[in-house]
Amino acid sequence: MNKFEKALKFIHDSIGKDSEFYQKIYLVGGCVRDEMLGERFTDLDLLIDMPDGQKRFVEYMCQAHPDKCKGPFYYKRYGTTAMDVIIDRTFTLVECVEPHIEEYNEEGPELIETHFCTLEEDAVRRDYTCNALYKNLHTGKVIDPSGKGVADLKARYLRTAGDPHEIFRQDPVRMLRGIRFKHQKGFMLDPEAWQAIIDQHELIVNSAPTRMRDEVHKMIKSKDMAGAIEDLYKSGLMPFLFPGLEQYMDAEVRADHLRDDFSIWSHTRLALNTMVREHSHTESVYKLVALLADIAIVDGIEKAVSLLNNSLLGKERERVLAEAHSDALIEENAFERGFSLTEPPALMREAKPVPEQKDEGRFDPNVFYFVPESKEEQPLEKPLKSFAPEAEGVPSCAPENAEGPVLEITLPSESEM
Repeated sequence: MNKFEKALKFIHDSIGKDSEFYQKIYLVGGCVRDEMLGERFTDLDLLIDMPDGQKRFVEYMCQAHPDKCKGPFYYKRYGTTAMDVIIDRTFTLVECVEPHIEEYNEEGPELIETHFCTLEEDAVRRDYTCNALYKNLHTGKVIDPSGKGVADLKARYLRTAGDPHEIFRQDPVRMLRGIRFKHQKGFMLDPEAWQAIIDQHELIVNSAPTRMRDEVHKMIKSKDMAGAIEDLYKSGLMPFLFPGLEQYMDAEVRADHLRDDFSIWSHTRLALNTMVREHSHTESVYKLVALLADIAIVDGIEKAVSLLNNSLLGKERERVLAEAHSDALIEENAFERGFSLTEPPALMREAKPVPEQKDEGRFDPNVFYFVPESKEEQPLEKPLKSFAPEAEGVPSCAPENAEGPVLEITLPSESEM
């Protein structure tokens, strides 16, 4: 069991049949969705079906189990009460709410107040039907108030629980969440929801940067980061998250170092599509570098670094990464000497088998390969003997005249960043 499952078991075992909370506690949102998809949930949200249930329940748990439950923590604006559940010296945040209706300012997405309501009314104000499912902690029964959540989840169909324009007006981050679910979990986004995102994309400026940043980080760690980037561009959300990147997304934007049939974005997309590991910090770094590699060649490493630093990624970690990569490249004069990228992904890592495992697709994550262009007609010696399985059969992205010796650039390890 992971820490969320352990915390949930502790809560289950702590509430007996004689408790006022027995059969009043529901798992809700992402934890129900992920469990029904056969995935382990990575957060824990509980709904307590009684007026002020969230406060009463958390206060009871912290008083009855002071060694295991720390809190309560009140978030009055959203009507949420939270606690840390400590199991095996590991803290797990558990957020609790009552079923409620939210009232918003008509001028924008400002939450005014919340009121207790039924589960049916609570479901309507949630973002997507697949997140409006309630699983009773003690009976295990799943309640689907909308009548569409279970069916949509089985079909991996992403439909808003109410009118999409109103849902996104109330909380514009839901637009980003829809795009993320589509590319992280393989959902099909409802056409009406997609059109509402296009119509109201400018509302994203009303959202907290930290919440938008969380969604962007999750998109980068998803299997289909390239698809998510494309949808941000097509919807009009790109300038609010990666300002300046949109000018390189058009199919007509090309570069001399690429084959004639590649635009900058189509080459970048091919590179990103060979990196499909989920929840990998290391691979996320490579994706960011691949996203900006062709831009660095065309307009200079300083331009690429400025795009990264101006993006909504969080500043400190990404700036350190960008400077580490740019310093290594500038020191070798890589871009000034006309280096081109010759194998997918755009920045190829050396594939080395791990001694204890016969896996030819394992990467050495500390080496990038660049091949300088050369006017001398010499056959190109490919440095790689093996590739990741998902990269097999992918054609080279470089122009046919890209030749020359291999330059190895060793980057700092994750621990050094």
